[in-house]
Amino acid sequence: MTHFKVNNTFANRGANAEKAMAKFLAGWATEHLNREANRLTDSKAAGRTIKAAAADFEFFSLEGHGLIEVKETEHEYRLARDKVPQLARLRKRSHCGGICLVAVYHSTLDRWRVLDAAVLAVTGDKGSWNLTDVPAYHSLAVAMAEACLEVFG
Repeated sequence: MTHFKVNNTFANRGANAEKAMAKFLAGWATEHLNREANRLTDSKAAGRTIKAAAADFEFFSLEGHGLIEVKETEHEYRLARDKVPQLARLRKRSHCGGICLVAVYHSTLDRWRVLDAAVLAVTGDKGSWNLTDVPAYHSLAVAMAEACLEVFG
């Protein structure tokens, strides 16, 4: 039986952004003994045999704990609503005391925006969020620190 590899340009969208976040969190976690970060299992990668995780990453520290969802877009300042289907679960975790962030990598600009998921819950139009009010940074580390100084600063 012959297997053919399907080249789907959308299949790997976000992979670079997620790798960048994984590298950032690994460095952040190794700086102190009281920090931990984990990549949560991806439902698609598991053949949809498990329930979708609430986000891409979880983190724990004495300063706070929470979830990070990572998104990549070619748009310079918008994020499509359908790219964040887990927003309700992120909001619920926020209500439980967690810090829930959405990190958006704008690939055409090579810039990052990081914002609290609660902001997305109360803003935006029918199809997308306009993120022009959220500063964009060349550095993921700076964007994370600006979004959540007490944990990542």
